[in-house]
Amino acid sequence: MRRAGLALCLVLGAGGTAAEEALPPYSDCLSRAVAHFEMEFSRTGLADAREDFEIVSRERVEYCGTLAIVVCDRSEAPLACQADLAARQWALRDRVLAGLPAPEAVTGDAVWAGGLYPVLWGVAHGSSAGPDCAGADAAYAAWCEMREASGKLAEAVSLWQVARLLGVAGPAVEAGWVGAAHYAPLPRPERGDTR
Repeated sequence: MRRAGLALCLVLGAGGTAAEEALPPYSDCLSRAVAHFEMEFSRTGLADAREDFEIVSRERVEYCGTLAIVVCDRSEAPLACQADLAARQWALRDRVLAGLPAPEAVTGDAVWAGGLYPVLWGVAHGSSAGPDCAGADAAYAAWCEMREASGKLAEAVSLWQVARLLGVAGPAVEAGWVGAAHYAPLPRPERGDTR
């Protein structure tokens, strides 16, 4: 999470028009976040992932949501922009979840299929214990509702990541909830990768 925060600070700290032009549309950012997971998945598979739970992460999806808030804040109608984005994220969350099997239909590795998948299923399908954004002024409420939608989408994507690792979900591009994106990995000589 610290890496995402640092990257956001660098983008926001760039100042002026250049920083505004550097922010990608939400859909492009989300496509790249998913492409990054697919790249890591193709490189490691489930065997290596068992020792490295970092492959399942909300971080990149939440980062895209944070960038989208900044884009909305810079728009002519920030509150309407954030409300529209929240609605799109809730709809996307529902679409991701609709394509995933219930925990009782998932078999395989005990750690992933018997442990993590059912837990993430409950989290992704759950709801807040109360109206987190109630009583706030319009600007804060719009931000709060967008953050809540972004978090719930991130939970759904994390569940999809585990389903993908278990072989019970296909690529997001094929499911149609993200567009195709290319993610070029950085060489990691410490892992023997010198691409």
